[in-house]
Amino acid sequence: MRTPLLIACWLAVAVLGTFLRFDDLSGRPFHADEATGARITAHRMASTGYVFDPVHYHGPSLSAIGGVGARLQGIRTWSGLEKSTLRALPAIAGSLLVLVPLLGRRRFGDAAMLIAATALSTSPLLVYYSRMYIHEILLALFGALALFQLASAKRWWPAGIWIGMMFATKETFAISMLAWTAAGAVLYGLGLIRRQVPAPQELWKHHGRQAGLAVGLALLTSLAFYTNGFTHWQGAVDSVRTYFVYEPVEGHDKPWHYYLQLLLAPRELAAAWWFETTVALPALAALTGSLCARSMSPATRAAIQFLALAALLHLLIYSVIAYKTPWLMVLPWVHVCLLAGFVVTIPLPHRFAKVGVAAALVACFASQFLQSRRATGRFASDERNPYAYVPTSEDIESLPAWFSSLDEALPERSVEPIGVVGDDYWPLPWYLRHYDQVGYWTSPPESLERLPLVLATADLTTVLASTHIPVPRGLRTDSPLIVWVRTDFWDASLAAPADE
Repeated sequence: MRTPLLIACWLAVAVLGTFLRFDDLSGRPFHADEATGARITAHRMASTGYVFDPVHYHGPSLSAIGGVGARLQGIRTWSGLEKSTLRALPAIAGSLLVLVPLLGRRRFGDAAMLIAATALSTSPLLVYYSRMYIHEILLALFGALALFQLASAKRWWPAGIWIGMMFATKETFAISMLAWTAAGAVLYGLGLIRRQVPAPQELWKHHGRQAGLAVGLALLTSLAFYTNGFTHWQGAVDSVRTYFVYEPVEGHDKPWHYYLQLLLAPRELAAAWWFETTVALPALAALTGSLCARSMSPATRAAIQFLALAALLHLLIYSVIAYKTPWLMVLPWVHVCLLAGFVVTIPLPHRFAKVGVAAALVACFASQFLQSRRATGRFASDERNPYAYVPTSEDIESLPAWFSSLDEALPERSVEPIGVVGDDYWPLPWYLRHYDQVGYWTSPPESLERLPLVLATADLTTVLASTHIPVPRGLRTDSPLIVWVRTDFWDASLAAPADE
């Protein structure tokens, strides 16, 4: 490809990926997990004494980097945070992920890396979770950087930095380490049998120093985050202890084939089809070609087979684990998207075959683009969207404005303090962050009836029926919410339009 055309193609893919990740970024309601991450970030900005919690939360990199991003925008408080501020971090990470294949241009060719970048750019799964303030897309970015650094023909020791960042992002990095190690061991073992790779002692002689340096960099990088800049050394212990004491949230157990259905089985929901089979098919074709095509370069063949085996091992491990959420497939799916790019390395004897492959890829990416727009548009917080896992109700977005109107209807009094009663009330704290007096209880406290507003996920009819008016509102797909409005505010709000 000529240089101007090549540059234009890369720019087009980058612009496409950035557009899909940033367009109307703050439109979707805040997810419960996003609100939790935002609260941790706010606590971290308010205090220099950050302490990693190994029981309930993931690694510290999200809050550390997110806090820096907020400060750069002049935001330093919980009430000052906005959705666009926080979501900019995963959107940037997702956009950078699209450009990671640039690192493989010289080793694997522009055509393969362009196709891989386009697959990453348009994947509905990757696009959707590049717009959510959770750890997954950071893990995917660092994982992809580590993979390309490991594939470097010269220096792969910097991969230790990215592996350390993976460790600092989420405990599931261990699954990737297991899958990568097993895939590498299998392929190296086969290479030894065929006498295509150097013996272990020769390998250690030439790369032992790089391996030791990579391990050292990984530990140093992760420690910097877990110990809060080497100031809280208990974090180093907790980074390991989390694998033994972490308590996953209940209610997310799924059958072993959940991920296969999510990504490979076409489904019609809300008169729309959802599937990413169109990426899996060229990935499978690339694997088949690596096993059959004799003219393929050894480096390309090894990369294809490693990606395929690593993706399969990721899928097997995650399928065995009962706890399942769609975003756990983000990093494994990056492997599949990269693998799909190698379909163009398969030797084709006829021009018509090449045209057919090109047309199929165009159709594939067009389908992915349309699904991504649908997933992040009108179905962004709809339970019929397979990626919108336990979505927040659109109804909650109007909650702050409604409370303000109640406050204005009775200016001599305040809607504060506000009470929240029940379990599993997130993301309510995010939507109440502008109020100073908010109390949270699992069961009704004494004198609850005195509060102007009570938001409940529990039944409070016997406690508040005589003093408050119940108003049903949406919270999440699986959680109804009742807002109890004290009668004086309710009556004032009904009278307000007539007074105007």
